[in-house]
Amino acid sequence: MPLKSFLTSRNTSQRFRLNGVIPSSRLPNKAQLRQNFRSHVIYRADQLPPKVDFRSDMTPVEDQSQIGSCVANAFAGAYEYLTKKANGQNTDVSRLFIYYNARARDQSSEQVTDSGCTLTGAIEALEELGTCLESLWPYDISQVNSRPNDQSYQEASQHKITEALQVNINLDEMKACLAQGFPFTFGLKLYGSFDQAATTGVVPMPDTNETERSSHGSHALLAVGYSDQSNAFIVRNSWGENWGDQGYCYIPYQYMTDSNLCFDIWTVRQLAINSFGQENWHSDDTIDYSRSMDNNSYYGNIHRDRAIIENFDDNDDYDNSENNSPNYGSNYDYDRNNTFDDPWNSPSAFQDFNQSRNDESFQGNFPDPDYNQFQQNNDFSDFSNNPFMASAPFQDYQQYGSDYGYTSSYDTPFNPFF
Repeated sequence: MPLKSFLTSRNTSQRFRLNGVIPSSRLPNKAQLRQNFRSHVIYRADQLPPKVDFRSDMTPVEDQSQIGSCVANAFAGAYEYLTKKANGQNTDVSRLFIYYNARARDQSSEQVTDSGCTLTGAIEALEELGTCLESLWPYDISQVNSRPNDQSYQEASQHKITEALQVNINLDEMKACLAQGFPFTFGLKLYGSFDQAATTGVVPMPDTNETERSSHGSHALLAVGYSDQSNAFIVRNSWGENWGDQGYCYIPYQYMTDSNLCFDIWTVRQLAINSFGQENWHSDDTIDYSRSMDNNSYYGNIHRDRAIIENFDDNDDYDNSENNSPNYGSNYDYDRNNTFDDPWNSPSAFQDFNQSRNDESFQGNFPDPDYNQFQQNNDFSDFSNNPFMASAPFQDYQQYGSDYGYTSSYDTPFNPFF
């Protein structure tokens, strides 16, 4: 009988669902969905800023509750970020729609089960079927194994990702992905000490005693920045805004660059305007997010075992019958403030920005870019007509540069390095 895994806090008895991400055994079938990000790198390591932080451009953090939808939550956050960068407005896409269709690709049985999914399955589902708004297929976890209605599929067909790029487990490459404006989804092996981040936001590096135990879980998250001062990635979780630092945590570079602990790193593209310049770069990396808890301190060690990982079968009382689990907060209200759920426009609204997918491998050395040279290209100011119609956000310029195989019909200057 399938088991459900939870990270259970000894202090609060809260349970957080684990093992919603299944390590992928294959790459996506389509070539545009299995690109290597290394061939798209723009910045050398010495050109990267000390800090990147997307949190101001992210939609509100949500709570996956007691089902294994962490992969869908992570990709929903990424898709909402891409949409917000295109039109300046918050959207709320259906996590259950993504989760159902990812499992339908992964699982061989006719009836899907709440047993998690692969990132490959979710990527293929987002490219083939797309996603609808959460107001159309709400996050009612009692319907976790139900097929979305036909209206959901009809709307979702207009809102798909176009590309997916695999990011290697390499610190410079992972930071470059974020510096170029792309969050990335990843799987992480975690232990009981991960619960320390519930109150501090700081994830400690697992020690040898933990990693040698058989008790561990896996979880999918979304990286939305990094801080060299903290030696940590800024990561969006899916356990609600009351967890961690308003729903976010800080995971050490050492943790996420360990291939035994981190796996399946992917970033997705929705529109051809997915080059966002340097508006999320920060030169004032003065805050050390790790200062609130030293992994080797007495404080950290005495609390290292305050949480355990437990398994329950599908007939346990902790099932999907209702949404009011102990850790399920106000984020269940999927008609969130400042979120638009009007029907989207046709993708033809964005056709003027479509570009070729045939990026060439990075070659040569780029000069150090000026910190503010792209600022004027990110002025999203007028969305009064339709929150999902992206007004022309960029002045005419060649978006990715001639070094990547594109040609331009414009006569105005462009930046050849982006």
